[in-house]
Parts: sequence; C-alpha cells; structure tokens
Amino acid sequence: MKKINVVIFGATGSIGKSTISFISKHLDTFKIEGITCNSNLGKLYKIAKLYNVKKIGFNEKKIKLFKKYNLKQFEVFNDISDFSNIISNKTEVIVFANSGLSSLDLLLKILKSGKKVGIANKECIISLGSNFNKLSKKYSTEVVPLDSEHNSIYHLLNKGFGRYKSITITASGGPFMNLTLQQLKKVTLKQAINHPVWSMGKKISIDSATMMNKALEIIEAKFLFNLKDNEISAIIHPQALVHAIVNYENGISTAILNKPDMRIPISTLFFEFDKYCNYDNGYNLLNYPKLEFIPIDQRKFPSIRLGANVMKMGGLAPHVFNYLNEYLVNLFLKGKIKFNDIVKFNEINLELIFAKNKNITSPKPIDINNINNWIDNNIYLGN
Repeated sequence: MKKINVVIFGATGSIGKSTISFISKHLDTFKIEGITCNSNLGKLYKIAKLYNVKKIGFNEKKIKLFKKYNLKQFEVFNDISDFSNIISNKTEVIVFANSGLSSLDLLLKILKSGKKVGIANKECIISLGSNFNKLSKKYSTEVVPLDSEHNSIYHLLNKGFGRYKSITITASGGPFMNLTLQQLKKVTLKQAINHPVWSMGKKISIDSATMMNKALEIIEAKFLFNLKDNEISAIIHPQALVHAIVNYENGISTAILNKPDMRIPISTLFFEFDKYCNYDNGYNLLNYPKLEFIPIDQRKFPSIRLGANVMKMGGLAPHVFNYLNEYLVNLFLKGKIKFNDIVKFNEINLELIFAKNKNITSPKPIDINNINNWIDNNIYLGN
C-alpha cells in the first residue's frame, strides 16, 4: 500500500513530538519524508534514524554540534531559508510546528505549495493577518489548525449547524490563576514555566502564564475564521476538556470535549474527524464531576484587554503586539525584566511605535520586516 509522505517542520517541539507519536502508531499508512528542528540536534538525529527519514534541516549555526553524527546518510538542509526544498512533489501533508516569527518566510512558501498543511504557529498567522487566508485560498492549500482551540472551532463550524452568533475559546488559567496582583509581582521564571496542564516549551509556557497566549489565540481565530472583533472571546476552564464553544442565535451552544492531548487534534489532520480510532479509549466524564467556566480577570491579566485593543487597531498592530511579546519574553528568560514587565512594556511600546510609524492597513512582508527593524533599534525598556 502506498504510504502518505509527511514533512514535519519543528519535529522536536511539543507539537512535532505529538505528531511523531501519532504517526508511530500508523507506520503502515505514513512515511516521514523530512524533519527539522532549531537546536535539539540529538533528538532530531534519533528521530531520523528511528523512522528512516532521509531529509533533515536545522540551524546552520549548530552544525559543529553535529560533527559526532554521520550526516552523509541524509540530505541535509542547514539554513531555514532552504527548508522549503525539503518539500517534494511526493509530499502530501506538511506539519508546520515551528515556533515564533523566524519561520514567516517559510510559511509564505508553504501556503503557496497547494499541499495539505497542519499549522500550530499562531505568531506567523497573526503577522500575516488577512493575507494568510488569501494566500491559502489562492493556491488551494488546505489548512487545518492544530492548536486544540482552533481545531475544535474548525470542526464545529464544518458541522454546518447554521449562522453562529459568537465563538468562545477556553484557557486553562495557567499557573497563576489564583494568585493576587501582589503575588504576580514576585513571580519567578521557574514558576512561570511550570504549567499545570500542558507540557510545553519555555516561551509558550510563559505566554500561558501571562495569558498572552490566549490574547494571541483570540486574534489568531479572527484571521483563521474571518471573524469580527465582537465574535470571538475567551474564558477560563481549568479542566481543559472543552477547548472552544460555538454560540448560535437561538441560544444553543455546541462544543467538543476531549482530554488535553495534542495527538487528538493532530489526528484530524490525517483522518476524517469521526473515522480515527483512538487506542487510548478517551476519557470518562465521571472522572470530572465539576466543569468550571470562569471569566478572565483583566486586572491580573491585562494582556486580554491589550489584545482586544490591538485587534481593533488591525493592520500592523497585531504583528507588533506579537513581535514585542517575543522580544520581551526573551528578556524575561534572560532575567533582564520582571514577569509583569512583559505586558507592561508591550503596551508602552505599542503606543510609542504607532506615535512614530503609520499603521499600514494591509501590511506586506517588507512592511513587517521594516517595523521589526524599527522596534529592534528603538524599543523602550524604562531606562
């Protein structure tokens, strides 16, 4: 039987690992054609050997660390600008799980591929804005969102129950849902990366702790599903069984319930929604006697308010919001700013940036690069 060829960008991250875990149960159906990573070269090598992957890609600055491995057995791509060449005519499914904005140019090429693409990179979607859907439709590229919230929306809307009134995505609440404003001022890096539900990388764990992750996901949903600003919002749901809710004009709401396991939304990239056989037997609702839904306290998590304002601004603003967050989280990781400074300096710099720069309604990649350069040279950190 002919196997389906899959390329995984970001194979060593949480989404990549979940994808490979899923594929490992269906090796008679899928073949991993190519994989990439940023810096986890040892893990990349092990995956390539275990699954007989012929093409590997990684950050060229790390090539010295790969000297102990025999790379002659692979077709090697050691610069992100070359990663798109891993995709071949035989490639049928692409998993785009690279984190951050460094892969923006790569995503632009993937959207022009005409392949089926599973995407788990909110930063790039937000930066491309309305251009994301325009490109995918122009080149007939089928896009399936892999984040649990957006994957749920994707399937609920495909059920075609009728015109919805609004959509609600859920947040687990992160590690600091029950902390006071005073306690949030003293948060440490170790505390911020300790998520109570999901096992994720440091950057996305910090985004969850500030609720910036949810602010970005609201904007992401707007662009993925062509929503109006007042059609998308978020609430806290600590049990993390309901990931999104679609609310209809007649007062009825629909939701999909599943345990927090990324292999579940990933499975819908490869199988029809109701055709995948889950060997894990799902979950038992009797183990969850209470499902809670709680409003987000925007005094403790101002990222939600700021994100809503940015969404209304449109144009370059969502990208700037996103880019500033990456910049500031990196500073927090290095111990150069405090936890609460991440959102505080984002808001301050947003005002400064658009006081000095025009907010372009339909930004192109060159506009994004130009504003990035301006931010790098002019960011304000209270000095």
